[in-house]
Amino acid sequence: MEFNLEVHLMIEGTGLAVRGRFSARNKKEFANVAHKYIQSIKHETGYRRTFIEMVMVDGTEDITDEVREIENKPIPPMDDIFW
Repeated sequence: MEFNLEVHLMIEGTGLAVRGRFSARNKKEFANVAHKYIQSIKHETGYRRTFIEMVMVDGTEDITDEVREIENKPIPPMDDIFW
């Protein structure tokens, strides 16, 4: 399933708006795809302080809260990982 993604970020006081066409298996994956895209932008900008202002799918569906929820999930402790 193809979809258009529009992301508005604030990176250390500077606004950034980017758009792109992405694919996902279903609508439930839109937020995960958007989060991965935002992580790639953070990597390119040196992991500066970044605030997610808005994330839109196909210009109509606002998934900002879902992406922020993924972004703010706590990192699981390393003790729980079996090597």
